[in-house]
This record gives sequence, structure tokens and C-alpha cells, in this order.
Amino acid sequence: MTGPRGRPKTGARSAHRVVTEGIGLGILKGEFKSGELLPSPEELALRYKVSRTVQREAFKTLAAKGLVASKTKVGTWVTPPRSWNMFDTELLEWRTRLGMDQEFIASLFEVRRALEPEAAALAAERRTQEQLRELREIARTMSECRDSGRFIELDLAFHVLISDASANPFLQSLGGLIEAALAAAFARSTPLHDPVQLRLSALQHEAICQAIEAGDPEAARQAMIAVIDTGAVNARRSLEAAQAAS
Repeated sequence: MTGPRGRPKTGARSAHRVVTEGIGLGILKGEFKSGELLPSPEELALRYKVSRTVQREAFKTLAAKGLVASKTKVGTWVTPPRSWNMFDTELLEWRTRLGMDQEFIASLFEVRRALEPEAAALAAERRTQEQLRELREIARTMSECRDSGRFIELDLAFHVLISDASANPFLQSLGGLIEAALAAAFARSTPLHDPVQLRLSALQHEAICQAIEAGDPEAARQAMIAVIDTGAVNARRSLEAAQAAS
């Protein structure tokens, strides 16, 4: 079994992963605050039942994500949010797992609007015949899909495929990095309980597909903007409805 982009999944999590995730989530939740030292090795050993070697490896992973920094004879402390690598797939997965507030959703859609339309424009010029065939098939299946979970999977696959079809290594990497966040965003922004809006979403994706097939970069760009803007509106409404109901 594999996760996004072929990453392996295992039933049992390693001690390293347990510590890394536990501290990472603690930082994102504010349990460990910016500028503060993390608990001592003795405290962490009691909390997670792991050795100092495992702790050091976890700190290395967290440092690579920009969440912590260390200095000999000082310790390991939490870095400010501006240092966090928000394009890191695992960090994004942790962040979305904690729930998305209005500010986070808005920021996510701003990034999508800045990058995905250009990926679509490049895909109109560079897509292969095989990629076009796959894109057509996904768009067709979306138009016929009535299962919410499956629709989200197709939606995500559609956008990742366009990222790949851009043939731009930075955009291709970005597609993988933001995959976890997109999955969570689509869960809120896809109008799963409104057949009319669901049909509109499918038609909007079909418009992107047609523009890419026609080799029209500007039409592909504008069609992608329409999809993202519609998604942003639906996500905001969904969050507002959830807040009103709570």
C-alpha cells in the first residue's frame, strides 16, 4: 500500500516517527512555543519512552522542516513560524490534521492561485499525448461521479497531473509538496452535497481539460483560476456553516 505519490505506508510507526510527529504537532498546536526550549532529554524520554539517539534523529528531521534549531550547550528550541517550511508534505499533513481556520484556507488558495494557473498554461504547451489521455479520462469520470470520496480523489489527481504536465521541475515538486493540504482543502471546497454545484465543478474541470487539449495557454490559465476561485468561495462558506453549527 502506498500513500501520496507512492510514499510507503506502514501499520506500525517507528519510534522516530512517533517522537517527530508528537513534537511537530505540539509545536503547531502551540504546546511548544516559538523561542522556547523543548523539554529536556529526560522529560522526552519519559514522555515518549525513547532513547536520546532517537530524540537526536527526531530533532534533525524537525530542523530540516524549519521547526526547531539547536546549539551545543544551549539545547533545542522552537523557531518562529516564518522559518517553518510550509511546503513540506508531512508538516502540511500535520497542519491540516489539526483543522483549518479561515486564515489558513485563504493562504492556501492564494498560493494555489499564484501557481496552478501557470502550471495549467504550461501544460497546454507541453503535455504529452498520454497525459492528455489521462486528463480526459479523469475529467470524464468526474462528470459521472456521485461518490464524495471518489470525487475528491479524482479532483486531486486532476490537479497533480496538470502539475506534472507542466514539465517544470519546480511546479512538479510543488504538486507533491502541497498534495496533503489540497486533499484537505478539497474536502471542504468540493460541494459534495449540492448536485448542481457538483456538476458545475465537473464542468469547470472539463473546461481546463479542453483548453489544455486545444493548446491554449491563456484559456487554460483562466479556466484554472475559475476553479480555484470557486473552490475558495465554497471552502469559506463550508467553514462558516460549520462554525455557525458549533
